[in-house]
Amino acid sequence: MKKNVVFLLLLGVMSGLFAQEVEILNLTIEKAVEIALENNISVKKSSIDLEKAKIADRFSWNSISPSFQGGASYTSNLEENGESFSITGTASLNLSTNLFSTMKAARLNYESGLMNFEQTKRAVELSVRKTFYGLLYEKENIQLQKRGLETSRKQYQTNQEKFSNGKISELDVMTSRVRYEQKKPLVESAEITYRNDLSSFKQVLGIDQKVEIELTGNLDDVLSLKNITMESLPASDKPAPEVQSAEKSVEIAKNSLAASRFSAYGPSVSASFRVSETNSHVRDAMGQPTSETEWGDLAKTLTVGVNIPLDGLLPWSSSSAQIQNSKKSVKSAELNLENAKTSVQVQTENYLRKINQSISQVTSLKSNVDLARETYSLTQTAYNYGKTDLLSLQNASDSVLSAEVSVKQQAYSLIGAVLDLENLLGIQFGTLAK
Repeated sequence: MKKNVVFLLLLGVMSGLFAQEVEILNLTIEKAVEIALENNISVKKSSIDLEKAKIADRFSWNSISPSFQGGASYTSNLEENGESFSITGTASLNLSTNLFSTMKAARLNYESGLMNFEQTKRAVELSVRKTFYGLLYEKENIQLQKRGLETSRKQYQTNQEKFSNGKISELDVMTSRVRYEQKKPLVESAEITYRNDLSSFKQVLGIDQKVEIELTGNLDDVLSLKNITMESLPASDKPAPEVQSAEKSVEIAKNSLAASRFSAYGPSVSASFRVSETNSHVRDAMGQPTSETEWGDLAKTLTVGVNIPLDGLLPWSSSSAQIQNSKKSVKSAELNLENAKTSVQVQTENYLRKINQSISQVTSLKSNVDLARETYSLTQTAYNYGKTDLLSLQNASDSVLSAEVSVKQQAYSLIGAVLDLENLLGIQFGTLAK
């Protein structure tokens, strides 16, 4: 019995320990994008808007669908003690010349919804990729700061030993200690920033905050990028997303103009067919029908009408004013299209210049790292032989850390510019970074 109790207790403790295990999610950048596109709230809301536009497009023809109505009425004549009961059915149909523009408007809205949905997904993917690389930079920055902290710690310990052997002054020991203590808050601050940004990243991905994330990747691949020219950009059979949106706006404006003209000048046809049947009789003082109750003859009525609007012929009418406003809207949309084409061209050239400048800076900064490391190595040797002071050694150490951090910063800036260019041109993300 005691053995069973002990076994159950151990089992309960082990179950509790396993329950407290934290889920760890290893993420590559592609996996992060996949999760975000599946769980992100903005993508889900945009998908709902797209479904609404799809339904409107699917049933945009319903204005030509006949309308059916059925009714019944009961009438009692209290003075003559008579009563009647009737049943009616009506079918009506309205046809207007703007049916085509209405259906086309629904189709254009659906196509615009498709573009908005794709742009929402690209915006989310761009955010995820930038944040992912930003977290990689912060992670590597923490490692660099920790390495600088460890170097300061070792230097402090070394100086303690030298002071004990009478080789350096106590001031040098105190200076190295202060230098070591000053770097601790920098590491803590970098770690706090990383954790905060990681929490925001989880929110974008739509995953629980309790899940621990391990990022797989680094910024080293970015450092090997070559110059990008206008000629080396991949060819595309579609214009840039910004231009596509402007083109769709022109189509919508032109269709709106056509709808205004149809409403102002186009006739509309209406037709209705009504059937009715009535049962009436008179009752005596005892409440009994005085005659046999029978349904009357079935009445059938057909009505056809044509409505021709004439307000459009009057230049001061609201219909005419609507047409003029629609023409202005078309002109404005066409100007926006031309501006979008120019804007994309200018932004493309700006991004190319920024990217190529960043590539040159990366090359220069990598050389600075090599120089700083060599300088630190020589300065440390000189300090060990008493040929230089502690301040020179610390400055050399800081130069190495600063040069390494600058390379990582520039790499992050470079990949950000590449992603912005890919997003501008509608190129698949990751194409230019290969």
